Amino acid sequence: MQISMLLSLFAACDTADLSADIPGDLQDRAYVVSKGSDELFVFDVATQQALGSVDTKVFAGLSNSNHMSLVSPDGAQVFVIASHANSVVVVDARTLAVTDSVVVGAHASHGAFTSDGAELWISIEDDNKVVVMDTESHQVLHEIADSSMVIPHNVRFSADGLRAFVPSIGGNQVTVIDTTTYSVIEVLVPQGMQAGACEGDPCGFADAQIDDEGRMYAAHIESGTLMVYDTVAMEPVEELRLGSRPWAAFVDVGDVSPAAWMVPNFGDATVSVVQRDGLKVETVPHGDEAAYGVNYSALTPGSAYVLNKFQEQIAILDAQTGALDAYVDVGGTTETATTTPDGQFILLPLSSTGELAIFDVETRAVVKRFPNVGTYPWSVSMAAGQNYCH
Repeated sequence: MQISMLLSLFAACDTADLSADIPGDLQDRAYVVSKGSDELFVFDVATQQALGSVDTKVFAGLSNSNHMSLVSPDGAQVFVIASHANSVVVVDARTLAVTDSVVVGAHASHGAFTSDGAELWISIEDDNKVVVMDTESHQVLHEIADSSMVIPHNVRFSADGLRAFVPSIGGNQVTVIDTTTYSVIEVLVPQGMQAGACEGDPCGFADAQIDDEGRMYAAHIESGTLMVYDTVAMEPVEELRLGSRPWAAFVDVGDVSPAAWMVPNFGDATVSVVQRDGLKVETVPHGDEAAYGVNYSALTPGSAYVLNKFQEQIAILDAQTGALDAYVDVGGTTETATTTPDGQFILLPLSSTGELAIFDVETRAVVKRFPNVGTYPWSVSMAAGQNYCH
C-alpha cells in the first residue's frame, strides 16, 4: 500500500501537514510519543514494520513527558514537544537522529505549522504565551504574551493563514493573533461571559477547530456551550448548547467532511452531534467520561470513531445521527489516534498496555499490534494524517 497524499488544511489537534511533495520513503512513516518515557517510536504503515525508537531525552534525570509530535510539511523533520523539559526536540525523519533541542518555555504542549511550513507555533501553558519557531534554523523568532491567554491550549490558523486562534483551557476566551504582526487583534468570549480565568481544571476551551467552510467550533467546558465563529467574515455565527463538560468539537476537513461534527461530553458521558446544516445539536449516550478523540475516514464517511480512555474499545457511531453502530474491542484504552491519509487505518496508541494498534476501518478489526512502544503512549502522528492530541 502506498498512502496517497491528501491535502488537509486542518486536523483535530495537530494542524495538518500541508505539503503535497513528501518523498515516498517518508510519507508512510508514523511517530508515537509516550507520556511516561522519552522514546519516539517510529514505524512504517505501508509495510507495517517497526523502524526503531529515538531517545529524545533533553535533561538527564528529568522525564520529558512528551506531549505530541508534529511532522514538518516536507516530512523531513519531526518536532517533539517535551512538556516537563520545556523544550522542543527536533528529529531527522530519515536518519532518526536528534538534531536539536530548544528550550521554549514552561510546559510547552501543542503546536501547529504555518501553511508554508516556515514557522511552528507552540502553546506554552505555564507561561501563558505562544512561541514562534523557525523550522529551518530552529530559532525562536517571537514570543507572544497577552493577558487574554490563560493556559493556552492549541493553536489553529485561518485558511488564509493571516490569523491564529489560541484557545485558553483556563479561561473564557479564544485569542486571535495577526500572523503578520504577531499581535493580538481580538478576544472571542461566549455571550454573557467575560474574558479572564474560569473556575475548575479544566474549565475553558480545550480546542478551537476550524472546518472546511472556515467556521471555528470552540466548546466551553464549564458552561457546556459551543461557540461557532466565522473566521472568513470575522464574526460570530451561533452559540449552541452541548452536554455536560464538553471537551472539543472534532473537525476533519480532508476527504471526509461529514454532515455533522462530534463533541464528546465528559460530564455525562455523551456525544453531542452538531449538524452542519442549520447548526442543530443532538446529544446521544455513547461517549465516555474521558473520550479525548473522534476520528473519521474517507473510506467510511458514514461513520465516526469515538475513543475511550477507560474502556478497551472504540465506539462506532453514525456520523450524521450519532446512533451507536458498534463497540469494537481494541485490546487497550485509547487516548488519541491518527487516521492515515488514505483513510484505510486508524492508528491507536493503547495507553494501558504500551502498545500501538492498527485498526482497519473496512474490516473493523485490529490488523497489527506493536508492543513496547513506550510507557503510556500518548499520541501518534504522520504526514497528512488526521493528527491530534489532548
